[in-house]
Amino acid sequence: MKLNRRVSIQRIAAGYLGCLAPKLAFGHTEVTFPFRLLQGFEAAFPSMGATINLRWYSNHEKQDRVVEAATKIADQWESVLSDYSPNSQAMLACSQADDGNWIPLSNELWNVVSLCDQWQRWSDGAFDAALGTITRLRRQRKLASQGQWDEARSKSGWKLLELDATNQSIRFAIPGLRLDFGAIGKGVVVDKIADRLTEMEIEEHVVNASGNMRIGRAPPDTKGWPIAIDFPVSDARKQSLELLRTRLSRCGIATSGDRWQRFPDASGITEKGYTSHIIDPRTKVGVSGHQSVTIIAENATDADAAATATCVRSQRDLAGWLKTLAEKKPELLAIVLQTDESNETIRMISTANDL
Repeated sequence: MKLNRRVSIQRIAAGYLGCLAPKLAFGHTEVTFPFRLLQGFEAAFPSMGATINLRWYSNHEKQDRVVEAATKIADQWESVLSDYSPNSQAMLACSQADDGNWIPLSNELWNVVSLCDQWQRWSDGAFDAALGTITRLRRQRKLASQGQWDEARSKSGWKLLELDATNQSIRFAIPGLRLDFGAIGKGVVVDKIADRLTEMEIEEHVVNASGNMRIGRAPPDTKGWPIAIDFPVSDARKQSLELLRTRLSRCGIATSGDRWQRFPDASGITEKGYTSHIIDPRTKVGVSGHQSVTIIAENATDADAAATATCVRSQRDLAGWLKTLAEKKPELLAIVLQTDESNETIRMISTANDL
């Protein structure tokens, strides 16, 4: 655990109702505690370029252990998956693979790469964790030359990556390819933290990393944690309107869309040149149009990956993709909200008929 991290643990008073509306919209999610007589706690700390929020019930002796366990796991996986740190396992593997040789991966990194490969195949390429070169160019938030865009695109794409399952190794077909686990990494971290809390017999918990959530057992005398889904709006400064409210437990949730993160694209840095942070691997530019995709799955990892893939596939053949999801993950529920440019027409497609 990082020694310079200070985590404040807040006590939730008995009978606490909460004042924050639990939202699932464009990657911004918060959860409130329902009424309960037992003592609850909450804490937050930075990790994976986000803030991880914890809320849980436990006896007083376990509160420090909960935060210590959560931060330790978050730090561990940040050192594996981060594309910001040049010393992470992922970044070191990428730099070593530039010479065209096979590079062995740790069990942790290989398992995530394997999951990415699985979602890449399921989604017919809509999910792609090898777009890191384009991602880094867009993060600069400044006008790039056509040559820079062409070079970044030529060094991006899962088809340029070879996998050796027997030896848990990877090889690049071209130097400069970079992995980006932004579409699955937070879900992995959230699941690992939630699994650890369950092992510690902290079963009534919510782990939230910027909209990638894992919800544990429902508090006593409730049907689950209250969750609300908003109308999609293109401007993050505008107040959202609640579309749906329900209660959930023992599941993972993720919401993806373009409200909170938009980056300059190859067309330039004017307002029209900004598109979603989610890149369409087929066109290698950001997904256009205003939309929000909420996925409810067995775990946060599947929800995270499916939300990104659905945002991309919604631009092609959404009906066909939802059918594929139903075959691969029968328990998964998808809610897709789309608006026109004026935000006056809202279209909702949902497989969650029982919510």
